[in-house]
Amino acid sequence: MDDLKKLYGEMLLLRHFDQQCMDLKKKDIIYSGYHPYEGQEGVAVGFCGALRGDDVLLSTHRPHCHAVAKGCTLEAVLTEMMGRVTGCSGGLGGAMQFLAPEDNFYCGSVVGSNVGLATGFAMAMKQNKTDSVCMCLFGDGASNHGTFHEGLNLAAIWNLPVVFVCENNQFAEAMPVEEFVSCERISARAKGYGLEEITVDANDVEEARRVAEEAIEKCRRGEGPVLIEAVTYRIKGHYVGDPEATYRDPKDVEAAREKEPLKRAKEKLLEAGVDEAELDAMQEAVVAKLARLETWALEQEFPTLEAAVDHVGIALENAPEVRGPQSLVL
Repeated sequence: MDDLKKLYGEMLLLRHFDQQCMDLKKKDIIYSGYHPYEGQEGVAVGFCGALRGDDVLLSTHRPHCHAVAKGCTLEAVLTEMMGRVTGCSGGLGGAMQFLAPEDNFYCGSVVGSNVGLATGFAMAMKQNKTDSVCMCLFGDGASNHGTFHEGLNLAAIWNLPVVFVCENNQFAEAMPVEEFVSCERISARAKGYGLEEITVDANDVEEARRVAEEAIEKCRRGEGPVLIEAVTYRIKGHYVGDPEATYRDPKDVEAAREKEPLKRAKEKLLEAGVDEAELDAMQEAVVAKLARLETWALEQEFPTLEAAVDHVGIALENAPEVRGPQSLVL
């Protein structure tokens, strides 16, 4: 039970961190868009947490829990979303478009765009003869984008070390997955590229971790790529303020709460004889830790106006000369 207890503790941290971020977004302290993660912690902990430090993770427009599970610090992720200089990208990326190269973590807000990037990362890993792996997380909606098919096709042809994880949370914004995916399981699309069809109940964090570890080790042996459909459920709306009651029945959400990963892990621990007081103490410690984090984060400085164009200036200074009568330098 020690392993499950550890996974439970990691999910507990992400759950409270996500709720903390929602509160800060409502106060307009977190900038840019914010997409809640409640109910999907089994994917972040099960898959992202299985990676090594030298492995690369490419995330989505819902990246904050992925980043922490991969190894980015809470301080760097929270203050990045708050637009402070201590953030992963110096406060310039915001909640959906930050990167942490030292932790091999990258994300972006363009749906499906990271699939092609993951293929490129994995190609570099293979050419450099490392045993590193690239993991690419994307939503069910991204599985309909051209980059999904192009990326999987090239990765399969070139036998690249990339683990593609479709985080199927049942909705592409406001549309239920069964209304925009023609097959019953998104993982069935793996067959079109000669890959194994793998679907996992990601609300079972232990099973998610087992499947993740097997896929990662397969890629390390040079037997990739792998496509996995991690089935979960988005408890909250697509974004803070989403009128979710207009497109899904609140009863379905309540039913999903009975199956969400944190609740399931806690029930399993209690059934195994773990003292509930111990789990309560874990939660109290998480809440206290995040309270200290927020106090510290609010004291951090904002970037200067000049910092917003620093990297643009460097790029222009190093750019090759543009020639021609219709040349335009922006």
